[in-house]
Amino acid sequence: MATYRGRKTDICRTVGFDIWGRPKSPASKRPYPAGQHGPNLKDRRQSEYGEQLLAKQVIRRYYNVLEKQFANTFHKAQRMSGNTSLNFLRLLELRLATAVYKLGYAKTIFQARQLVSHGHITVNGRNVNIASYSLQVGDVVAVRDREQSRSIARANHFEGTPVPAYMEADVINFSGKIISLPEREDFPKFFQEQQVVEYYAR
Repeated sequence: MATYRGRKTDICRTVGFDIWGRPKSPASKRPYPAGQHGPNLKDRRQSEYGEQLLAKQVIRRYYNVLEKQFANTFHKAQRMSGNTSLNFLRLLELRLATAVYKLGYAKTIFQARQLVSHGHITVNGRNVNIASYSLQVGDVVAVRDREQSRSIARANHFEGTPVPAYMEADVINFSGKIISLPEREDFPKFFQEQQVVEYYAR
């Protein structure tokens, strides 16, 4: 199974803040690119292509998606009716690993992927171990009904996690339901999805 094995915080250092909102991120203390020349590169001017590439990398890393998966997802969004950029973000947001992360069962998007691949998550009562599994409105995501799985969710204090408006959490049953499609306000404000559209339109 392919996975990203590089440094998880390098993109945060480049943009100057932690894209997942973690207070103890290295980017909080060193908001500039890694390396001995990092501080000198903090305010450098970027080309239009550089800005588009950075916008793409921020969204790709936020959802922990590999380059080929990311490109395939964008091309799928292009074939859908409606706004391409919004459809693209929705496809990424409705990945199973993302839902597990947003429901608070995992502390990070990386742990969420691991929970799914290790068989701790179900969708509509059926065990699913594919992190990229696409959810639909009405699907119920839950932690498996066994102590080993639910102890992980408890350790991550999922009960107090603020879930997005398009989800409905059932804390008692360790589950959450997709009640609507995500809207633009449900995504981070620093996303520049139009730059991604322009990047793939080159």
